[in-house]
Amino acid sequence: MRVNFSAAGAVKRLQILKVRLTSHITFVLVTLTCAAAVLLCGFAWLAAVKVDDLSLRRQADFVQQGLEEQIAALPREQESIAKWDDAFLYAKQRNHEWLLDNIGRWTSQYFGHDRTYIFDDTNRLMFAFRDGADAMPPRLGSDDGQEMTALAGEMRAVLVDRTAKPSAKPLGQLATVRTIMIGSRPAIASARPILPSSVRMQVEAGQEFIAVSVKFIDGKAAESIAHYARLEGLHFASNSEDGRAEVPVLSHDGGTIGYLVWPPILPGFMLLQQIAPAGLGCLALLIAVVFWLGRGLHRTSLTLLDSQAEITHHRNHLEEMVADRTAEIERQREELDRLLVHERQVNALQRQFVAMASHEFRTPLAIIDAAAQRLCRSTTNVSGDYVHEKAGVIRSAVVRMVDLMESILASGRLETGQITLKRSEGDLKALLVTCCDRQRHLSRSHLFHLDLESMPDLLTFDRSAMEQVFTNLISNAVKYSPNAPDIYVRARVEEKMIQIAISDSGIGMDADDLPKLFQPYYRARSATGIAGTGIGLNLVKQVVQLHGGTVEVTSEVGKGTTFTILLPIEFLSADQHVAA
Repeated sequence: MRVNFSAAGAVKRLQILKVRLTSHITFVLVTLTCAAAVLLCGFAWLAAVKVDDLSLRRQADFVQQGLEEQIAALPREQESIAKWDDAFLYAKQRNHEWLLDNIGRWTSQYFGHDRTYIFDDTNRLMFAFRDGADAMPPRLGSDDGQEMTALAGEMRAVLVDRTAKPSAKPLGQLATVRTIMIGSRPAIASARPILPSSVRMQVEAGQEFIAVSVKFIDGKAAESIAHYARLEGLHFASNSEDGRAEVPVLSHDGGTIGYLVWPPILPGFMLLQQIAPAGLGCLALLIAVVFWLGRGLHRTSLTLLDSQAEITHHRNHLEEMVADRTAEIERQREELDRLLVHERQVNALQRQFVAMASHEFRTPLAIIDAAAQRLCRSTTNVSGDYVHEKAGVIRSAVVRMVDLMESILASGRLETGQITLKRSEGDLKALLVTCCDRQRHLSRSHLFHLDLESMPDLLTFDRSAMEQVFTNLISNAVKYSPNAPDIYVRARVEEKMIQIAISDSGIGMDADDLPKLFQPYYRARSATGIAGTGIGLNLVKQVVQLHGGTVEVTSEVGKGTTFTILLPIEFLSADQHVAA
């Protein structure tokens, strides 16, 4: 039965493999076909984009050339009426009818000028032909008065300057051409002096009449540009419409006054639209051929699959067994390495702790022993002050030993998670004052400056734990500032937080020591030669964190240290017990 079951399982697995092979071959062939089709379409699309970009650049070049031709043509067209004996003579005579027929209507009908003005030798307007109609009396438009006057004045300045500094450019070729906005319409404006065409007439320098012609770009000029560039629908727009099919119209000062835009001609995209139906038909035919080839490949592959299926099965089973065994061995090795590293760390901490504890306990015991020996030797003539002094020394050493033992025990309880804060309502400010008074009695050479008025009167906290925190920080401030007697203890309430800062002006610490300062048994390099265990600050940090707060430190070598405790008022107001 076991053999039959094994054979049936092998047959089933072989059938599954055949189905998978069929799907795999079909998937691969279809994927390759689609990839080739996508690649071909991508190349076609890229080629079309390149062709369209080239076409758009050429269209833009033609439009730009057409615009430049319109700008250059305006002063040339003016030359037919500005360099003419009759125009010079009749302008001097101020013959309005002749000027209307031969200058105003001529330039409008033949050249398509929209506006023509003539300024006399005093720069006063004497003739105006505007928008196909004679303007009588002569007057400038409300939209172009300032620009036309300025343009004529600029031409007059050139003529006056020429009398003082003759230039190489002939007088008859002088022209001032500007691209400007007249109202909301873009325009080309040109100013030229009216001069005689023969030598039989002379004009005194600076007394020339000045002709100003205006041709709006969005009118016949745009039609001429569109005809030149062979583009339909070209028009002027004040804002950009299509970043590709547009040419900026620049003013004489370099600014952009608008754009000549047109519906882009995209030959590449039009070609793709035309060949898309045929391309989709070829793609469908190609997929059908690939399916037919895939079936033949599938039948050939099944023969090889039948002969290799059993070998593959046994090989895979063996590989799985080897992989499982290797993974198990690797996991065990990693666990042993982890345990070994942990053991080494524990041993190192133990050796460090034993050395530290031996040294720190020896110091207060030596002080107690020395004071006791002095009392024993002084059996006679011993004053009460002397006994009081030695008792104070013994008491200080005992307090130091007790604080050291409490710090070690508290640190151990924190590390093992055996501390539970016993919070009760009390006066945190009074506790801080008590800790300062106790330290003041132990170190009478230091002065404590307290600023605690802003602290709330009643808060909920663990009195014993917070007393250890304040005692540690205040005693450290005294211990590490032997030559700086001023100790500052300040408190303030800011943004729902109580900030308690304890500052000294002592030896300070390097910036490199600050990130490691709250690690167990770590001591700053500047503390060399000063007694300490490295436990107190770690205890401070953990107790403050159990009260929902944080501890910050700033320090600079030779300038002192400031520890800042941040406690949330909301947490200190809640009546709850927090387990470590």
